[in-house]
Amino acid sequence: MEKKHAVYEGLSYVWRNTLLKWCRNITDEDRRPRRLGSENPDKIFYVIRRPGIEYCGLFSNFILFLGKVEQVLKDGYIPIIDMQSDFNIYLARDKVGKENAWEYYFKQPMGFTIDDIARSRHVIIGSTARNLKLFPWNNADFLYGKTGELPYWRELAGKYMQMSDSARECVEREYQRLFVGEGRILGVLCRGTDYVKSKPSQHKIQPTPEEMYGKIDEIMQRQRCKKIFLATEDGQIYQRFKQKYGDIVITNTKQFAKYESGCIGKTLYESRTDTREAGMEYLVTIMLLSRCDCLCAGIVSGTKSAILLSKGYSEMYLFDSGCYK
Repeated sequence: MEKKHAVYEGLSYVWRNTLLKWCRNITDEDRRPRRLGSENPDKIFYVIRRPGIEYCGLFSNFILFLGKVEQVLKDGYIPIIDMQSDFNIYLARDKVGKENAWEYYFKQPMGFTIDDIARSRHVIIGSTARNLKLFPWNNADFLYGKTGELPYWRELAGKYMQMSDSARECVEREYQRLFVGEGRILGVLCRGTDYVKSKPSQHKIQPTPEEMYGKIDEIMQRQRCKKIFLATEDGQIYQRFKQKYGDIVITNTKQFAKYESGCIGKTLYESRTDTREAGMEYLVTIMLLSRCDCLCAGIVSGTKSAILLSKGYSEMYLFDSGCYK
């Protein structure tokens, strides 16, 4: 197995630093430095954005930004994540251009902010819009660690995608409230709403609660878990788990989505009075999921992010039934 991992790692390294790097260079939106002033003449800053995709969730952005940060660092630039210049669901419309929603939840990769580079000599205004598959995050073998690349990306995420101080405080407070003294905990992520009704093309097919129960029961018994930490945005799914498992189901979610149709991100934006706080609640959910002892989940951005941010699970099962057509 170790020999197989070494082969995977070698091939992956060659791929990332040859053909993939060439492809990135010709597909990136704008790689020409702009001169905004005379400051920082010895540095080239790369502003990472995701324009035109306003209603994407925090961890969809996290996954894509992580891949872009890796590329920018390899090119010798300094990455700065921009969720300030364009509207997104975590930024009030009157805050656009004034506050960076990324910094509500995470620190900047290398400490520099948009304001810091306002008068810099070399600034590249980039984009992830045409450059999505920057690492194999949608590959179940990668998520299970079978390709040998997972430790590399965990280390990268741990170093460059650190939580803000306020986010860290929120996570620790909820961890103490929900996890401490409760024994071993199985994290379960079960998506509903737009995934179930809209079946978005090229996104992973999600399991129903009923399809998950058998595997949950096996892991609970085998790993002697005492609680189920449930991550879901869907109130009906929450009720089905509570009916099945009762008080052993715990969650940090205070308000579930009242969903009818369309994009869940837009629904959440229109139904919550404080979307910044809603984003913090979602971040806490995924960070708690990353700190569970075991994991049973469908494959979505939250699952992938929890795996990347975790130190590993005693046992993990991912439902992988292909993608919606």
